[in-house]
Amino acid sequence: MTKDCDFLIYAEFIVTANNNDEQIRNGCIAVKDNTIVYAGKAEKIENIWKAKKDIKLGNAILLPGLFNSHTHVPMTLLRGVADDLPLMDWLVNHIFPVEAQLTTELITLGSMIGCAEMIASGTVGFLDGYMYEDRVGKVAEQAGIKCVLGEGFFEFPSPFFKTPQEAWETIRSQHEMFKESDLVQTSVAPHSVYTTTPEQLEESFELASELGILWQTHCAESESETAMTLEKYKVRPIELLKRHGLLSPRTRLHHCVETTDEEIDILAESGTRISHNPQSNLKLGSGICPLKKHLDAGTGVGIGTDGAASNNDLDMFEELRTAALLQKGYLKDPTAIPASTALSLATSGSAENLGFNDSGKIEAGMKADIIAVDAKRPHMMPIFNPMSHLVYSAKGTDVIFSMCNGKILYEHGQHTTLDMDIISREAIKATKWVEKHLP
Repeated sequence: MTKDCDFLIYAEFIVTANNNDEQIRNGCIAVKDNTIVYAGKAEKIENIWKAKKDIKLGNAILLPGLFNSHTHVPMTLLRGVADDLPLMDWLVNHIFPVEAQLTTELITLGSMIGCAEMIASGTVGFLDGYMYEDRVGKVAEQAGIKCVLGEGFFEFPSPFFKTPQEAWETIRSQHEMFKESDLVQTSVAPHSVYTTTPEQLEESFELASELGILWQTHCAESESETAMTLEKYKVRPIELLKRHGLLSPRTRLHHCVETTDEEIDILAESGTRISHNPQSNLKLGSGICPLKKHLDAGTGVGIGTDGAASNNDLDMFEELRTAALLQKGYLKDPTAIPASTALSLATSGSAENLGFNDSGKIEAGMKADIIAVDAKRPHMMPIFNPMSHLVYSAKGTDVIFSMCNGKILYEHGQHTTLDMDIISREAIKATKWVEKHLP
């Protein structure tokens, strides 16, 4: 007897990104509810599974959806407003002043633009950090994409919170709001060690522990950050976190560019996971993260884009390729980050950074977070090794199919959950608002 499922998805190639890096020719994936129930040769599925809908993608590559392990999605609104500047100048003199005036309506629009961009380029989940994160979560649910929210706060009063404690009440409220969601989770997100106090970091970590959620912050992003932390606390950023008991399996640190060998060992031993954001670090002149050293030490790593104001896009294919090529050139070692490693960092590695440990691989029992890349594009021909093409040739614009949690979000250039005509019109209006509020 045949078994019923929701979708049978056929393609010329499947790159599973599983533990064996298995690649399947003439493949098929069966999806029931929100879960993969079969992944293998199409010929072996005949007379076993019967679907409500067959999806035949032809000459395409199926793979796990990508996860963005560090971004600020509403910052799509500020894409290109302050380029070619060092981190602190960019942040303090250009970004903070505009952000202070953002409204909830603009945050919602920026989130829509960001979610649309990510879905169309193969990203099915993101770890966010910004303000009015409840709006980000609502947009993510509407778009059908997975996310972890991170309401940001500082030691000093901001337009959003007079005290960090006010932010923690908001975090509690957001946690309650999304506790039944299949797509949206929450986290605690102090901005950084140099914009908060150790006492606030400790209290916020206690809140994360109480709620059983992730704790994320920017850390060791640049030499200037290290210098500021040394001047303020007489200790380097990672050592400060260690002294206050803030390195743990629930900790997510973004960037970790300025890390010594000893600090890398400390991170690995603590179970802390990091997000590698090579394009943002390069654009801001922050330096190069010693990614291979982190991986060799056993640190858990995901890949992220950072915000669109410092990247300036949310294309994870560009990011994973940069991650691979940068280490090869920096270390003068072409074997430093193989294609399989780069892809795994953007799939299962980044999914684990978000806490979605049941995603990031194409195999039975994993969540149906699946994308497909068109293999008929000239730059994808001919194909000898599909995984190689995904890392070194593919672009986000090659994505022709995105499914998250068993729901189709994007197919052959069309969004199924977002109205791009409305988003485009509103984005033009937002441009005029941002121009009026630039410092």
